Amino acid sequence: MPNVDNRPPEMVLETKDRILEAAMLIFGEKGYHNATMAEIAEAAAVGKGTLYWYFSSKENLFAGMIDHGLGLLERKLYAIISDATLSFPNLFKQITGYYLEFAYTHRHLARIFLNSLHNLHMNGELHDQFLQLHNRFNRLNSELIRRGCHEGFLRPDLERERIESALAGLLSAFIGRCILIDGDHQLAAETDFIYDCFINGLGIR
Repeated sequence: MPNVDNRPPEMVLETKDRILEAAMLIFGEKGYHNATMAEIAEAAAVGKGTLYWYFSSKENLFAGMIDHGLGLLERKLYAIISDATLSFPNLFKQITGYYLEFAYTHRHLARIFLNSLHNLHMNGELHDQFLQLHNRFNRLNSELIRRGCHEGFLRPDLERERIESALAGLLSAFIGRCILIDGDHQLAAETDFIYDCFINGLGIR
C-alpha cells in the first residue's frame, strides 16, 4: 500500500479529486450497487490499495463523492439567494439557470441525486445522507418561494408547500431533460420558460 503521507499535499489532493471524478462517472453509469471499487480505481488510474487508503469502503467513497459534487452546487445556490439586491424574477432565473447548468455539466452526479432516494432505500446511512441533502435543497427552494410571496409575485392564497412542490416538479422535469437528452440544450430559453410557466401558467386567459 502506498505511503500517501509522504506525498506533497497538492499531489494527495489531486489524486483524491481524480478518484472522486472517476466515482461520479462509474456510479453515474452503473449505479451504486453495480459499480465496483476495481472499476473506479481503473477509471482513476490508481491502484486499489491507493483507492482504499483514501476511502475505506464503497459506501465511504459514495458519500465522499456526494459531498464533493453537490457541495459545489449548494454553495453556489446559497451565494445567489443571499444576494438581497436581486429582485425575485432575477433571483428565480439565476437559481433555476444554475440548477440546469449544473445538471447539464454534471450529468452523472445529477442522475445519481435524482434516483438516490428510490434506489438506496436498503442502505440506511446513505439514504439518510441523501435525505439531509434533499431537505437542505428544499429549504433553499422554500426561501426562494418566500421571497416571491414577499415581493408580490406569487398568490398569497396558495399554500406554501404546494407552491414548493410545483417548483420542485418543474425543476426535476427540466433537470431530467438535461440528463437524458443529448445535444445542445438552450439553458437560457428553458430557464425563461420555467419562469413564465411558474408565474403566468400555460392556459389562455
